Amino acid sequence: MPWTKTDYPNSMKNLPAAVRNKAIEIANALLEDRKMEEGIAIATAISRAKDWAAEHGKKTDNPEKSKRTDVKVHGQDRYVIPYEKEWAIKVEGREKVEKVFHTKQEAVKQARRETKEVNGTLTIQRKTGKIEKRISYNPKNKG
Repeated sequence: MPWTKTDYPNSMKNLPAAVRNKAIEIANALLEDRKMEEGIAIATAISRAKDWAAEHGKKTDNPEKSKRTDVKVHGQDRYVIPYEKEWAIKVEGREKVEKVFHTKQEAVKQARRETKEVNGTLTIQRKTGKIEKRISYNPKNKG
């Protein structure tokens, strides 16, 4: 079913109208060929529509969205992990650990502070590497 200006994927709702309309047009074209999964078509369409907007001097971000403080910062989730014979904080997507602590309690305390600042998720592991606890810090979900 093709998308329209009033019926489109939720992931397009924060785009400026011109960019959203272009993304809808592109997504419909990508799906028409039936060679692409819906999720991939949506992401591709949004990316291409933003490129189109930049080339045509249009804004690619919705100004209302930039005012929000409850938006999760991607790539900033924290992990408290066993590290050698100590504990460390690792940031999502980074190869190296951020900080090393003598105790798990110290690592968790610092990781909680950092994770709250970026509205992220904190994952705490056991010594075995299994997940002990996952905490989401989001203003809407007072974690």
